[in-house]
Order: sequence, then structure tokens, then C-alpha cells
Amino acid sequence: MFSPATRSRFFLLLAALLLGSGITAQKLRKPDRLTFSQLQLHTGYLADDRLEGRRTGTPGEALAYNYIREQFTRYGLEPKGSDGWLQPFDINEGREPGAGTFLVLDGTHFKPGTDFFPFAWSVNGSVEALASPSLAENGGPWFWDLNDLLEENKTNPHFDLLLAIRTREKLAASKGASALLVYNSGKAATTLAYDGKDRANPSTIPVLYLQAPIVRRLLEDRAHTWDIHLRVEQQDRLRKGHNVIGYISNNAPHTIVLGAHYDHLGYGEDNNSRHTGGPAIHNGADDNASGTAALLELARLLKQNGPRNFNYLFIAFSGEELGLYGSKYFTEHPTIRLEEVSYMINMDMVGRLNDSSQTITIGGVGTSPAWGSLLFAEKKPPFRIKVDSSGTGPSDHTSFYRKDIPVLFFFTGLHSDYHKPGDDADKINHHGQLQVVNFITRLIQRSVPEGKLAFQKTREQATTTSARFTVSMGIMPDYTFSGGGVKVDGVTEGRPAQKAGLKTGDVVVQLGPHPIASVENYMQALSKFKKGDATKVKVQREGKELEFDIEF
Repeated sequence: MFSPATRSRFFLLLAALLLGSGITAQKLRKPDRLTFSQLQLHTGYLADDRLEGRRTGTPGEALAYNYIREQFTRYGLEPKGSDGWLQPFDINEGREPGAGTFLVLDGTHFKPGTDFFPFAWSVNGSVEALASPSLAENGGPWFWDLNDLLEENKTNPHFDLLLAIRTREKLAASKGASALLVYNSGKAATTLAYDGKDRANPSTIPVLYLQAPIVRRLLEDRAHTWDIHLRVEQQDRLRKGHNVIGYISNNAPHTIVLGAHYDHLGYGEDNNSRHTGGPAIHNGADDNASGTAALLELARLLKQNGPRNFNYLFIAFSGEELGLYGSKYFTEHPTIRLEEVSYMINMDMVGRLNDSSQTITIGGVGTSPAWGSLLFAEKKPPFRIKVDSSGTGPSDHTSFYRKDIPVLFFFTGLHSDYHKPGDDADKINHHGQLQVVNFITRLIQRSVPEGKLAFQKTREQATTTSARFTVSMGIMPDYTFSGGGVKVDGVTEGRPAQKAGLKTGDVVVQLGPHPIASVENYMQALSKFKKGDATKVKVQREGKELEFDIEF
């Protein structure tokens, strides 16, 4: 709940917003004037600097979810999370060295991160032994200098240093090494660094990379025998996200789910910002304070005057910017029976309707045969509608489509401030927001005779990546999967993966000669193939490793 001082700031903010738009707001019908002002207030609060970008798992996220649940309470909704209004979930950000990780050489303690680091895929373990860089003995640590290997491959565009290290690690372990200590004595630069998101299968022995301070000591006498004490103690790095869920029960047989993600990028810590000028608050007014504000207003309007033929579930998702974590978690741990859901409407970036083109994109139109007539029933719609049939895409409706639920995705378009600090509240088109909210309320009214909408499958949207590739297997990766490889969240009919025999739930661990540890790693591997190529794909399924022939 809010303190008197915070409430005072709200009223001052609202007064300023209304003063700035008073002339245009006065032209609206009385009910629309209230909706207009509420959209301004909600968007302005959620995109305020005090929330520091609403990054999942931060105090800014907490300020946002407290605001959302207070609005739900004011409007008379029922809490429908797993913990009151909230549905907490874990986000696995990969691995991190624990406090117990250390390396001591001849009594000198070296600092993890500065002087050395374990590879994220290194197994945990301890070693106490005497060893020399000049000898590779059974039962002790092995040292390995990368210099010769780097020189040999400096003009080889296909050289994979990490793969070479993994190969050396397997060789060392097979010959009885208790650990592998990797270093580079030469001038050839490497990009090796601790990568907590590298989810490759764990090694069988500890593997460390030694940095310059230690390398200088080693080079003083390569024949020296070192008294080595080391321990690798790594752990999962977790943070907690929170969906906010409110419910309107009309004791109806079917429920409409309305959703919008409220999280954003914080200061850009998760490397998903398009800003290049260093850390800065990303307020995310359009992405997605605008959709969350629309969700709140729809909650108020549908509580007051919504058709009683449906129940309504309102979900403000977190973790969307990290890979649909919140919506994926909800559909795997629903707080209502998903069989009761008629359809789901998702609003993501609905605050920049262009006054000139007056065009909105509505995705998911192919997910039910009813959508065509429902969307185009109005003789004079408030905007030009551009349709996208696909039920998938980079937002939370995808998680519901995966459960065979018809979806719609409202989106007013990309702009130059997307994922940049310039996405601020003063650039929001609140009249456009109002039109979206009113259109959705009318759409819901028109859907009453349909009851539970029929579902149909659609084409799949391509996944974005930094890799450039011309082929696709036809799978939807599960971005929330924290293990090694790529977990298949969906398989498109008629595409190479389905023809080869892959199924939802499989974990792709190798494509041709390329080991797969992550989604980006998978995309990089795809870029090596062209249409007509044939190769093999290895997957893990129910504890077994299977191999399939696949042709692109």
C-alpha cells in the first residue's frame, strides 16, 4: 500500500498530466475521460524513474507489483495467485562461483574472477596435490598452455576454442588427471571469460582458466613443482519474479484471460538493451507500462459493465523480457483450469499508435476461426487493423497458444526508442491506448454468443538471434530451460524436426558436429547449414540419448 507522501505525488502527477492534456480530454465522452486520465496515471507511475526500469526480481519490480495489486483491490477483483495476488517463480540465470571457490599455489591465495575462474560447466570438487606445468601425471592436476594451439589456428575460421578445451578436458580425465588448469602464455588474444549462461554438460574434473597474474608466476620456471590446493564450488544463480493475478468470477462456464507484462530492462543489466552509452534507467513506458495500464483499465471496466457470460482473469506478467518466464510459469502452474479458458488477449506495446497511419497489428488471428468475423465486425473501426495469423511471437500470448488456447496480440508497432532509455511516458499516445481499450471491450461483448472459441494451429514465427541462418528445424525453444542443450517447447508440423521424429520435451544436445549448450549456441549451429543439407541431430528424451537424421 502507499504512504500519504506517495499518494500526494500520485495526485500531483495526475494533475499535471490532466492539465497538459485537458483541452483534448474535454472532447471525450465522460466515461472515456476517466479511462483516459487513468491510463495516463497508470502509465506515468509505472514508467517513473523511481521504479528503476522494473527489472524482474528488483525493488523496482516490487513497487510495480504492489501498485498493480492495489489497483486490482480497488476495483473489487479477487486475488488468484498462488500467494494472494502474487505468483512467485524462479529465474535461473545460470551458474556463479560460490564463496568456497579458491586456488592456492605454494601458499599464495589467488582471487577468483581476477586471477582465475572456473568454467561454468566445471564440476564442483577439491584437489590437493603437487604438480608441474612440464609434467602430466596420473592422479594430479594437468596444466595446459593454449599458445601453440592458438598459433596453429590463428587463420582457421572454423576453430572452436571452447570445443578444443572440452576435448582436452575429456582426454585429461581419461588419463587420470584430477583437474585441468588452462592458461595462455602467448600474445594471441582469447575471448575466454566466465560465462554463467553456458549450460554445457558438466565436466568430470574441475577445469580452471588461469589469468595473467598466475601465468607470470608459471613462466618464471616451467619445471617448478607447485603445491596446489583448489576448490570449485559453483551454484545456480536465481532471482525471483512475480506475476500479479486478479479474478472476476461471474460463475460462468468459461473464462477470458487478459494479460500484459509489466517488467522491463532495469538499467540494461541483462544485455537486452539497444542502448550503447552505459547503464541508464530504461523506463519502458510503451514496453510495457502502456499494456499494463490498459490491463488495469480493462479490469475496472469489465468489473463494472463486462458481460456476465464470462469470468475474467487478469495477469500482469513478469520475466517477459528474459524469455516469457512469467507466462510460461503460469501456464505450467495455472491457478484456474485452463480447460475453462475461452481465449487469451495479450497487450504488449500499445502506447505508440501513429496518428498518421492509425494502424495497429493484431496477432494470433489464425488461432481461431472466429477471430476474423469478431475483429472486422465494426463498420468504422477506430484504427486500421493489420493482421498476423501466427499464435507465436516474442510475447506472452505464445505460452497460451502452446496450451491450445486461442490468442490475440495487440501491438502498435516498433519505434526508435524500443529497448532504449528514451521510452518515456511523455511519448505515449493515450488516445491510442484508449482506442485499444475500448476496442477490446467491444470485442469481448461481441464474443459472447461464441462461448468457448475453437482453437486451430498456425504457422510459427522465427526466433530472433545474432546468428544469420537460412534454414530452420521448425522447433520452438523453451527459453526458461536451465539445463544444457535446447529444450523443445513445440514442433511445427511438416518441418524438418517433425519429419525427423523430434517431439515436444526433447532436449537437443548436438546438431551435426556442433555440440548444443544454449539457444544462441543452437542458432549459431544452424547458420552452418543451407537448404538441402542433411545431418544428424542428437536429443535427450526421458533419460535416453537418441539420434535422428534430419534434412533441411
